[in-house]
Order: sequence, then C-alpha cells, then structure tokens
Amino acid sequence: MEKNTMTDIIMIPLSKLVESEDNVRRSDRRGGVSQIAASIEAVGLLQSLVVRTADKGKYAVIAGGRRLRALKLLAKAGSIAKNERIPCRIVSAASAIEMSLAENVVRCGLSSADEIVATAQLAADGLGVETIAARFGVSPMHVARRLKLARVSPRLIEALRREEINLDQLAALAFSDDHAAQDAAFFDAPEWARSPERLKAQVTQAHVPETDKLARFVGVETYEAEGGAIVSDLFAEDDDTRWLCDRGLLTSLAEAKLGPIADAVRAEGWVWVEIAIDGLAWEKFPERVRERRRELSEQEHAEREQLYVRLDETEDEDETQAIEAALDGLAQPVWDPAEFALAGAIVTIGHDGAPKIERGLVKLEDVKPLRALRRGSAQHSATEARQTPALPAKLMDELMAHKTLALRNELARQPDLALRLLVFTLASEAFAGSRESCLGVRVETVDVARSITRTESQAASALQATLDARKAILPEDAQALWDFTGGDQQDLLALLAELVAPSLDLRPAPNAHGPHATIGEIVADAAGLDMRLYWSATPESFFEHVRKPVIVDALIEAKPTLDRAKLLTMPKSELVSRAKRIFKDRAWLPEPLRTHSHASAPALAIAAE
Repeated sequence: MEKNTMTDIIMIPLSKLVESEDNVRRSDRRGGVSQIAASIEAVGLLQSLVVRTADKGKYAVIAGGRRLRALKLLAKAGSIAKNERIPCRIVSAASAIEMSLAENVVRCGLSSADEIVATAQLAADGLGVETIAARFGVSPMHVARRLKLARVSPRLIEALRREEINLDQLAALAFSDDHAAQDAAFFDAPEWARSPERLKAQVTQAHVPETDKLARFVGVETYEAEGGAIVSDLFAEDDDTRWLCDRGLLTSLAEAKLGPIADAVRAEGWVWVEIAIDGLAWEKFPERVRERRRELSEQEHAEREQLYVRLDETEDEDETQAIEAALDGLAQPVWDPAEFALAGAIVTIGHDGAPKIERGLVKLEDVKPLRALRRGSAQHSATEARQTPALPAKLMDELMAHKTLALRNELARQPDLALRLLVFTLASEAFAGSRESCLGVRVETVDVARSITRTESQAASALQATLDARKAILPEDAQALWDFTGGDQQDLLALLAELVAPSLDLRPAPNAHGPHATIGEIVADAAGLDMRLYWSATPESFFEHVRKPVIVDALIEAKPTLDRAKLLTMPKSELVSRAKRIFKDRAWLPEPLRTHSHASAPALAIAAE
C-alpha cells in the first residue's frame, strides 16, 4: 500500500502561511479558535501545521486551519511576532486533500471523563481556576463545573467513560458530596428513573431549597444567624436558588416559631393542638367539624334591623366600617359545643410560607362518637325540616339553574379553582368511591391488565404502588378532601396525572401505526415512552405465539446478513431458540410497541450482534 510521506519539520514565518481551499473542513472553521489561541499562548503549539507550496512564496495550510487562525489572532493581539516562525510539514499538492481528510476524520477527541480527570489534576498541581480557564480559552465557570464533577464517586466517573451516564445526570448527582448517596441514587434506580431531575431529588433529600415553604417561614437570615450552611447549584443555568443544608436546624427553628401560635390556639379550648411542620397528614383525620350559623335572638334581630337602617342613612366612611363590623359580629358562626369537645387543631405552614391553622380536625378514635352525635342531630334536623314550609319544586329548580349558570361564569374566569374542582371530582370517585361533586365529569378506569396473560407487567405494578400510596394519604371526608386540594398547584397537577393515567387505553386504536398517528401515539411520543424499559422479547412473551415469518423478520432485522430463505425452512422451535439467543438482554421491540421517536432504535441497538 502506497503511503503519503511528509518532509521533516521546517520553520516557516507566520506571514507566509495562508489558508488553503484544499482543507476539507468547510463548516465550523472558526469554532473554538479563541480556546486554541489561549492554549497556544499557555503551552505553545503542540502540533505542527501541514502545508503545501503556493504562489508567490506562500504556503497553503491544508491541515491546521484553526491553529493558523489562532496564531494570527495572537499576532494581532501582540502576543507573538507577525513573522513568528511556525513548525510545518510540507506535502505534495496531489495528496493535499487526502491529508486534510485524514487530519479531520481520523482522530478521536478527548472524552468528557478524561477532560474532567485532567482538569482536576491541573488543579491538584497548583493551578487556579482562573489560570486553567485562561490557558484553555474557556470560562472559569466551565472549569469550576469540571472540578465539581471530578469530585463525584469514582464509580460514576468510570460509568461516564463507558457512556452509561451522561453529563446532565452526573451534574445532578454532583450536588451531593456523599459518594455512597450518589452511587445509590444512580445504580440502585431502574433506568427509567435516572432522569437528572429524579437523581437530583434523590441526593437533595437532606437539603431544603430557599423557595420551600419551610425556608420562607423561618427566613434565610435567621437560619444563617444560627449557623446554618447554604450551598448553590453550580450547574443551574436559569435558576439561582440556594439550598439550605441543615434540615434539622431549620425544623427546630420552625417549631420554635410556631410554638407561640400553637399556645394561642390552645387557649381557644380545643381538646388537642399539635404542630405539624411537614403539613397535615389528612389520613389521620377522616372527619372534620365546622362552625355553624347561629340563630339570632329577638333582641339581635332588632339590633340587626337598626344597623341596616343606619347603614342606608350614613355617608360617613368610618361609621360605615363600624356598622359593617357590628353586622359581621352578629353573623359570626359558632362551634357546636358537643362537636367541639371531640375536635382539635393543627398548626402548620402554608404553601405561601405563612403560618396556617387547621381547626376542627377529628382523630380516628373520635370518629365513631362524632358520627353517632351527627346521626342524632340529623334526625332532629329532619323533623324540623318537615315542619318548615318548602319552596315549590319548579321554583327551586329555576333558582338553582340561575345559580348554576352564575357559578359556571365565575368558574370559567378562575382556572385555578376549575382545576381544583376537577381534581376533587376525580379523586372523590377514584379513591373515596363517592360522587359528591357538582361537576359532570368522569374518568373511566379501564382494566387493560386483564388482557395480559403471558407475562407480568412491571409498569402495572409500579402504577398500582403509586396509586396505593396516594390513596393512603387522601381523606375520605368530602370537606377534608376539598381542603386537601387547596394546596400547592404542583401537588395538584401530580394528583391529576395519577387520576388520569388509569383511564388511558391504546387498544381500541387499530391504525395507531399507520401513516396517520392516533392521539395515543402522539401522547406516547410526547411522554418519551420507550417500551424497551418495560418489555422484553422472549419465547414466552412473543416468539412462541407468532408465525414463522414474523420470527424470521425479527432475526433479519437483528442480523441483516442472515439468509431469509434458509431461515424459512427451519422448524419453528429452532427459530424460537435462535431468537432466544440473539435477543437475550437485547432491546428489540415488535412494531406495535414502537413509538415514532424510537422507530429505528431497536434495530440499531442489536445491529452489532
């Protein structure tokens, strides 16, 4: 084989070097030039240029065009002489393009893992962040981030070398300095649970973001004054949120701040009063008592009428406020003494970071006495109701129609309330078995798992575990459930997702894989669904249940060099055995399980077999 040979290195003045049209790099010619210039200025030109002779005593650079531009950039800045002598190798014009192609193609860039380790070594040798950044033409932040990544678990660095983890995932884990926690978060998690967001959530369980209700209630200044440490996420691009490291200290400060509030609530006479830093555990309080509108005495009725007369007559703003306050006092609801004797209160922190008091809560052990009390009250109320003249049914229907239309109009203008009502309605039916809602919306849960007879579905098990955990914390009482849905909107959206998911059914969509995707396929693409994480092709799950041509097609997709005609002559049992060997631990999917975003991925994943 004939080889291109190059002369020994000769020194050529920079002013005689020009760019060559033979350089095959056409795109990104100026990319990274400033970094190359910084590197040359710091450590010199490590690789000579490859040139051919040109007109007028010039030399055209066919390999090293960006190095040439970096050198001229340094000359323009006065860092080197304009006639600086540059080491070059001369090749013939005939082989110029071939040499340029070899320069740009036959090379392998430094891996991310190697760059991280090398940066850490430079820092260990005594170079500062600013110095390293200047030498390689990158920002100090880039260097700082690489040094942070260098401090992660050695096991994760090796995983990066093997391309089992990417830089975004590594950055999420780098938030913690605990190697054991980093390893557990990544290696103990299934592949589908290794998104950067999930990984960061795992390693920040002991941290509290300054935007959290607990941090806002205590105050960052108070926390710092007590010696609490704060860190920032070095990799956050658009989020400058700081994180409070000592959750224990923060909790103690919050409890101390809530203490006087709890004392004031105890003075109201409740049977019990408790502080709940992490919010209300509704499953512990299945019932709740409420204040009731009290009946006014004859004297109070007369007083109210006089106040209304004065309100109509006065034009003084101060007097108006005083009259309205007096009317509010007359209308003040009261607690039923018998119910009050069974209830307590929780002092907690609202989602806005302000103290929040939940009164009238009934513990599990007091539910039976409360319900017995209410049954007696209900019988008494029914007797009173029979003695009270009722409105005509037609008029009642018309009045409620007016009220319905008015509330619809208000609801259409309050999306937050509409979302809350929707989630309440779905949760009432799904978890409490109740239809205590004024909204005509239902989500039908479809038991598609009954169609699976050959293998178990790990996705079904995972979803059921999520739903069981949710059901355990949701209150059954309608009022308590409504109160629960009044929390943080992100929590509300998470609950909505869990309620909607069980109603999904892709089975009635026969054309899902035709030229016009159904909405199910569109949603699968939007969700980033990859069935390779949930299903594997085995004899039991697939190959034993399909005809020979289907197995042959799968084998050909895996190994295009196989002889189709020969495969078709084999017994089905032999084809199944071959498929079992080839697809063992391989990510292959039959057509119905593929999504458009992963349409070609299965073949690529097994092409090396």
